[in-house]
Amino acid sequence: MLSLALATSVFSYTPGLLPPSARLSRPACVRMEAGVDNYNSRRQVLGTSAAAAMAMLTAASPAYAGPKNSVSFANVKDGATVPTKFTYKFEVSGYELSPAAAGLKPGTGHHHLVIDGPTAFVAKGEAIPFDATHKHYGKAQTEAELELEPGKHKLTLQLANHLHESYGKEFAKTITVNVQDA
Repeated sequence: MLSLALATSVFSYTPGLLPPSARLSRPACVRMEAGVDNYNSRRQVLGTSAAAAMAMLTAASPAYAGPKNSVSFANVKDGATVPTKFTYKFEVSGYELSPAAAGLKPGTGHHHLVIDGPTAFVAKGEAIPFDATHKHYGKAQTEAELELEPGKHKLTLQLANHLHESYGKEFAKTITVNVQDA
């Protein structure tokens, strides 16, 4: 994150530090006194510096930086064959993990796993139920061991806020796994 001292230094300016080529060119009749060129050059530098500082602040912010917002399974791909008892690892990009008990923190959430759910994601804003089909990882876990019956299963990883309200399609990933007998 950009420090206050650095941000302040971006906006400071010392007259005479700019080469003449960087100064605004003005006709002699407009220059009523020697300080006008320095004043206009300073305005130009401050305007440019302000834009550069805002770009740096924006780029440093987690909400604007980094990869696209998404979730994924780190250790299993769509169509993979897995044993009946398997540890699934979860990842998130664009947001940070935070326990549900930590309350509302913008740009954070925790994982949920929907097993053989009816849709590919939980609609944005919809609360994720507490039942056998919906596993909650409200302590910000990044992995979980799951035991499934042999056969084909659809697994949806879904990120949600502290109230378990889904972040929708953008933060959902559905895969199908083939569970084989051990």
